[in-house]
Amino acid sequence: MGVGKLNMSQINQLPVVLGEQDVLKSITLMPGIKSSGEGNTGFYVRGGGSDQNLILLDEATVYNASHLLGFFSTFNSDAIKDVSIYKGGMPAEYGGRLSSVLDVKMNEGNNKKITVQGGIGMIASRIKVEGPIVKDKGSFMISARRTYADLFLKASSDTTINKSTLYFYDINAKANYRFNDKNAIYLSGYFGKDVLGLQDIFGTNWGNATGTLRFNHVFNNKLFSNTSFIYSNYNYVIEGLDRNDGFKATSKITDLNLKQDFQYYAAYNHNVKFGLQATRHDIAPGDITTTASSS
Repeated sequence: MGVGKLNMSQINQLPVVLGEQDVLKSITLMPGIKSSGEGNTGFYVRGGGSDQNLILLDEATVYNASHLLGFFSTFNSDAIKDVSIYKGGMPAEYGGRLSSVLDVKMNEGNNKKITVQGGIGMIASRIKVEGPIVKDKGSFMISARRTYADLFLKASSDTTINKSTLYFYDINAKANYRFNDKNAIYLSGYFGKDVLGLQDIFGTNWGNATGTLRFNHVFNNKLFSNTSFIYSNYNYVIEGLDRNDGFKATSKITDLNLKQDFQYYAAYNHNVKFGLQATRHDIAPGDITTTASSS
């Protein structure tokens, strides 16, 4: 009862802001979920905090799911297959969170023919290419998006503005291949970054990178397994670019995750899920470096 599901055909029917479909803004229309404010991709679930939500993209944790200081989410709608949000009673396989689990799955691509689609928006443009690796056995999908606000900055006559930077980009990719009726492999990845800079005085950038390698095996008609190797990285950098007072402060979180899931179908309407998961967390709360001449 605590789970809600959305597919992209439903999300694409919703009105959009500045030409960009947004998964995180779409789920705030569901019962029990409230936006944390205008111009912000954070959300509250049944009174919890926005930092109490676990956000997953193909099993990999996304620590900061926002672009452009919160105006857009990291999820490019062209690359998304479906979205599930658990508002209560989260299954043990997710590890648990105080408020919710948002499970986002990427599109697996077209295994019949190559297709290309894209769009031009007021803020960003995007393109997606998908097609078969081997017809009916494997497929791929690559989707990319980038803003071009920085191009308008260069048109300004003010040197403070035309030498500044303001943009974000993200890339989604996924491939799969089915060896036979019992074995299949999936590889997916995401890389996105925001870059803001004020002339040659100050700059900041942040971004997420994820990767998932998953192997499916069917032992028999009752037992099924998933083995996943998962990588997740989030980093945030603040830079002082002045040659006399230059510095760079970096914060980051890096996760390496091994996950083994089993499903046992004991009867037609009864199945048992069990498994194990191990995660290595590397956390650098603040690594500061300076130039030799910095005060």
